[in-house]
Amino acid sequence: MADQSPTVKPLAPYISSSPYNTPEHEIETIFDKKTNRLRRFTLCCGCITALLLICVVIVIVLAFTVYNANDPEIKLNRMTLLNGSFTKDSPYDITLVGDISMKNTNYFTFKSRESTTTIYYDGIDVGEGITPPGKAKARRTVRFNVTMKILGNKLMNIPSIYSDIRDQVLNFSSYTRIDGNVKILNMVKKRIVVELNCTTEYNITAGITSDSNCLTNVDI
Repeated sequence: MADQSPTVKPLAPYISSSPYNTPEHEIETIFDKKTNRLRRFTLCCGCITALLLICVVIVIVLAFTVYNANDPEIKLNRMTLLNGSFTKDSPYDITLVGDISMKNTNYFTFKSRESTTTIYYDGIDVGEGITPPGKAKARRTVRFNVTMKILGNKLMNIPSIYSDIRDQVLNFSSYTRIDGNVKILNMVKKRIVVELNCTTEYNITAGITSDSNCLTNVDI
């Protein structure tokens, strides 16, 4: 009778999960993958940093060159008589309207606040006008009117006014301070103060100015 003792199956070989038992070529492959991944990440971060630095440099260069705040050009085109009259026997107030042009030489919009114009005759304050707030777009010229009120009693108290009326030529001077601002690249806000000193020769017969000269001082 044959021996029917149970068959003993061989045990599966023991495989250790310890890294010390991993073949050397597999360790090198894993290390190379991690190194390549780190190198790509470092390269990507370097490229992003370089692009950001280039953008910052471009913005700074533009802010101090093309987008630097420049002086607006302001000119008194003419001054006309709205009501009243320049006569020896006219103690009443006189209203003049000044036609003014403002050219924005910047590459961004210039916004100005309401300002006051003071009128002088022979160095004596004889009246004033209000300049409304305005906005001049980039590289554009805007025109606006300034209504100026001259006090007749103050004007007629100036000794030289009678001879000037006889000659039909009056020489006025004015001072205007315009407070405004510009915004560079919608980020940097700059305040601009424009001081305008004008001399105007007013022809009584023609009713308009025959000669105007303005000096501009800009504080940025």
